[in-house]
Amino acid sequence: MPLLNRSTRSSRAWPSTCMAASSRRRGDGPVRGLALAKAISEDARSVGLAGPLPSSPPGELELPTIDQVVDDDELRRTSRKLFLDGYYALAVEEAYKCLNNIVKDLTGLYHLDGADLMKNAFSLNKPVLRLNELRTQSERNQQRGYMEMFGAAMTGIRNPRAHEHAYLDDPVTALELLGLANHLVRMARSAVIEGS
Repeated sequence: MPLLNRSTRSSRAWPSTCMAASSRRRGDGPVRGLALAKAISEDARSVGLAGPLPSSPPGELELPTIDQVVDDDELRRTSRKLFLDGYYALAVEEAYKCLNNIVKDLTGLYHLDGADLMKNAFSLNKPVLRLNELRTQSERNQQRGYMEMFGAAMTGIRNPRAHEHAYLDDPVTALELLGLANHLVRMARSAVIEGS
């Protein structure tokens, strides 16, 4: 047993530590452990060593809502209800189909789809959707990088969900992918249309 000193005796955690052995015998250790953790946290806060306790219990995430992640109206109409109803993979699939169709509508390249559409739309040498002036190496890198990102989004995100019958996403992954779709839609809509 540790030696008692003034700070130990005045701690709200001290009674809980003294009873830890008897708690294990009674089987209420987890409850006592939580009380001990709270008491230690309160002591730390009282001397300025810790911030406030989190408002939600451990294991619960406060997720951003789809409305905070997806601000494009067309993309939101396409994916919001599916996401809120728990159809996360389908919400992502539909969002990327929407992105594909937005690029088709902007470019007029209706004969192309998926990665091929994106490679033609954002081509470095003859882009239909130009993200910048393409004068500097950095500008050319941006155009090439986004061309690859748009194509990879079709190949790596849309296609697996469209072709696999039991593809599942959790809500966090779905929100991340919906946020990426929203960003790509914004980039496509803000691009200069060069003509097809």
